[in-house]
Amino acid sequence: MARVRKRGKANSWEIEVYLGRDPVTGKKRFYRETFRGTKTQAKLRASELEVNLKRAPGAAKAPATVGECLDRWLAHVRGSVAETTFENYSVHARRLKPYVGRLPLWGLTPGALQEALSPMWEKFVPTTCRKTVGTLKTCLRQAVAWGWVSRDPTQGLKLPRVARSEKRVLAPGELTRLLEALKGYKHGLAVRVLAVAGLRLGEVLALRWEDVDFEKGTVTVRRSADSKRRKLKEDTKTPAARRTIRLDAETLRLLEEHKRSQKVRPLKDALVFPAEDGRPLRCNAVRKTLRLALKKAGLPRIRVHDLRHTAASILIDAGVSLTTVAAFLGHSSPATTAAIYAHAVRRADSVAGALESGSESGRKPGS
Repeated sequence: MARVRKRGKANSWEIEVYLGRDPVTGKKRFYRETFRGTKTQAKLRASELEVNLKRAPGAAKAPATVGECLDRWLAHVRGSVAETTFENYSVHARRLKPYVGRLPLWGLTPGALQEALSPMWEKFVPTTCRKTVGTLKTCLRQAVAWGWVSRDPTQGLKLPRVARSEKRVLAPGELTRLLEALKGYKHGLAVRVLAVAGLRLGEVLALRWEDVDFEKGTVTVRRSADSKRRKLKEDTKTPAARRTIRLDAETLRLLEEHKRSQKVRPLKDALVFPAEDGRPLRCNAVRKTLRLALKKAGLPRIRVHDLRHTAASILIDAGVSLTTVAAFLGHSSPATTAAIYAHAVRRADSVAGALESGSESGRKPGS
């Protein structure tokens, strides 16, 4: 039952809602908020809160504040998500707490949340704000599932707009020049595999020799690497990221040479591109190699991940279906949910094979 009481100021009311008894302490729990408006409006707000309470059967055992909710949610997901994902969640929670940590969880409205978060928009770039609120949304959706609250108050939030950035990709002719320029660099082959197979950097750094099938001419993605800790994650980013990619003849030849050149005969589970200490290669080593090769080839500077965009653009421009390109890249989407594992990519989906018909001019994806 909700109660409405007059406060000292005109048109100021206190609304009190009994949530139930705390299952641990046995004490009665109440939610209180100050409402400004007419008495009729205050009663309507009280009725709304009563309806919300009926939809939140776990309200009595819910944490009091958003900050406490974040802490309990983090404790719940720890161990059930990837280590890097948990770290990101923790960083986002620490960022959120100065703005929303003291807000009462029960009765929280989108309007109150919008007002509390607005100062964060001024301090951080839009992308950071959106990722941080994404973590809050995940937390509050779990709170709804637990019956702590009746609805997710992040619904309807107006987030800062992210300026659309144009990704720089290489034309087929430019990619050919880059592949030629990579010859002679210690980590040039790693960059080449990134470019022709459309892999993520972590996927290339996690490749083992058992993943390379020289007879079939393929490489299979089975895991990824944690770039910060330089250790393997025995799984891929998503189920669809487990896939087999056909390599061109030149890349296979270079891989065979690379395998023979390794001082110790590599075991099946040995990394294809290890650092001197046997752990995954440092990301910066790959980035530096790409930067030097681009300069040598007289090409504009691009990011390592832009090689993946380049591979996708070349395939799309060559007329390969979007469904097949999504499988090639290991993307999960409604169109490819039926094929969670993309075990193989058709022979026609070879990036190297499309290079012969490419032009020398650069272009943006889709142009």
